[in-house]
Amino acid sequence: MRDKFLNIARRMLRLLYVRIILIAALSLMSVPLAALLGDLIPPGLADRIGAAAVDPILATLATSMLAVTTFSLTVMTGAHRAAWSQWGPRTHVILKDDTATHSILAVFVGAYLFAMSGMVLRRTPIFGEQESVALFAMTMVVIALIVVSIIRWIAHLEDLGSFGETLAQVERRTAVSLRALARTPCYGAHALTEEIALPENGQVIGARGPGYVQQIFVESLQQLASQAEGRIYVTVSVGDYVQEGQELARFDTREVSEEDASAARRAFAIEGARTFVQDPLFGLSVMGDMACRALSPGINDPATAITVIDRLSSLLLLAEPERGARDAPDCDRIWLRPLPAEALFAETFDRIARDGASVIEVQLAVQRALAAVSARAEGALLQAARRSAARSLARGLEGLSGAEDRERLQRASLGS
Repeated sequence: MRDKFLNIARRMLRLLYVRIILIAALSLMSVPLAALLGDLIPPGLADRIGAAAVDPILATLATSMLAVTTFSLTVMTGAHRAAWSQWGPRTHVILKDDTATHSILAVFVGAYLFAMSGMVLRRTPIFGEQESVALFAMTMVVIALIVVSIIRWIAHLEDLGSFGETLAQVERRTAVSLRALARTPCYGAHALTEEIALPENGQVIGARGPGYVQQIFVESLQQLASQAEGRIYVTVSVGDYVQEGQELARFDTREVSEEDASAARRAFAIEGARTFVQDPLFGLSVMGDMACRALSPGINDPATAITVIDRLSSLLLLAEPERGARDAPDCDRIWLRPLPAEALFAETFDRIARDGASVIEVQLAVQRALAAVSARAEGALLQAARRSAARSLARGLEGLSGAEDRERLQRASLGS
């Protein structure tokens, strides 16, 4: 339950409006706080520091922050559209999670609300000379935050929506989910392989509504299975699209209360879009989108696709299970489908080799990257890399028109 709560909190904090609401609430609270601190200000200090100057400062803040916020929102939406059209529609997801942009916009909106509320309360009997001194001091703090945010914003705008920054963010988020899966395969549950038969008469847990399976809270399922003294077999994977009522999991017994069944449904986060948290295939497919978009006739940029290929070769090596990761799982009452190694290559190199079948530079880069993965991988990942290299070679030999290019690709292939 603790992990589920933390995951939900992280998702909420990544939303733009949540950060704006939090900063706005702090800003609105700071003005009454200045009135409460008025008793701590020595009498006569207002005349010496010119606390009456706070009125024009607040007016300037209100007008300037409104303009800066509007301009910043225009820049943000423009960057989103550019990334959508150039690097693929799903790169928009990573820009929506850009916490740096969210924090900066939240400071701008919070400063605007602080100035507006300060201007209003300054006209009330609440604020005397001593309270105005406290408000003046808080205004200086807000101005310092604005200056820092503007500097951060200028530095951030240099890369906002660019290929390099977008690719780096997708790579970082995907690497986190791959490392988590490598440390704890099946997220701490047993692997539900084809050899394991599902209980025929078990209680089926159906989806509450249609959508993508974003997360599976295995710890919550383990707790429910322990209470019911049974086992739970999860029949869907993170990233799957499910319909209302479709089977998500099943208990090995029918003696399950409706309360426990409802709790089991809540252990599956089902929404309208995929996320990076427990879904490394989503991040890999987004990187595949970026490479395939670069190879489209409208863009025709093989160098960009090769950059993605090189990054993917390092990223896929993170999928190799760590030593000791196959020991007894923590959630010993849960069975979960493992992530097949073949899917890692189907979402990446297979797609890129298909769309770049006629480009010798891309075909050579794919073979070079798969050779690098094969040299360091073991087990299922190694076999999947070799099969992907064979498929890519076949596509390249079919798509390349020149005999010299086909011969170069044959020499560079993984099997040579």
